[in-house]
Amino acid sequence: MFFGKNLRYLREKNGKPSQEKLGKQLGITRSAISSYEDGRAEPKFDTLNNIANHFNVTVDQLLNVDLSKLSDEQLKQKKNLDRYLKGENLRVLAITTDKKENENIEFVPVKASAGYTAGYADADYISELPKYHLPFLPKGRTYRAFEVKGDSMLPLSPRSIVIGEYVEDFKSIKDGMVGIVVIRNMSEGIVLKKIYNRVAQYGVFVLKSTNLAYAPYEIPAENVIEIWKFAAFISKEFPEDPGAINDLKEAFWRLEDEMRNLKGNQGQDPPFLS
Repeated sequence: MFFGKNLRYLREKNGKPSQEKLGKQLGITRSAISSYEDGRAEPKFDTLNNIANHFNVTVDQLLNVDLSKLSDEQLKQKKNLDRYLKGENLRVLAITTDKKENENIEFVPVKASAGYTAGYADADYISELPKYHLPFLPKGRTYRAFEVKGDSMLPLSPRSIVIGEYVEDFKSIKDGMVGIVVIRNMSEGIVLKKIYNRVAQYGVFVLKSTNLAYAPYEIPAENVIEIWKFAAFISKEFPEDPGAINDLKEAFWRLEDEMRNLKGNQGQDPPFLS
């Protein structure tokens, strides 16, 4: 870990403030700064995060990268990443509208997934996708429909269609939000997952499936092209609860049936007839 070395380097690079002055800026003592720089102590996470934000670097860079060997351009990456996450003119969303200027809901089938990760910002490509309108969705928002691939998000079955609402500010994402994530440089490209925001700490999103057979994994924030918050789904199959929960429900249903039969044998009307 390079934390102590990096802290001294950043302090000296930014006008060489004294340890006492830097400590006041960060709300900690001079002796704490001295201990961190000498490797005699480690900061709590909130202090570590404050130091990273103060010097406009990521926590990962502060801990794991020798910043003295990076160029000024590389040190600016965190600021650019923050702008990207907020959608400040660094991410482009192509949309289509009908004759009345109402936004369409473009549909991305599984077979178009690979093409979408390359053509998501191309108005001509987006205009070729199938288009729909769903009157039950709230107006004034941007939606897109994606076909679900695989069984990682049970009880949604493969080939279900998920409608997502466009998320402009990635920093607004709350842990556990279900959404479509469009990722560059990945074989899957488009995935439906539960999203956990670890950008401030580690520069990544953690993606989890509801099907426990699939392990969670991390995606660098700069590799995320789009995020669409789950809004609705369309399926030809009725979703069923997976695993132990379903088994428990079936056990209760069997018990209810047995009680109905017992009451029937005693000359009483079953509950559903009374």
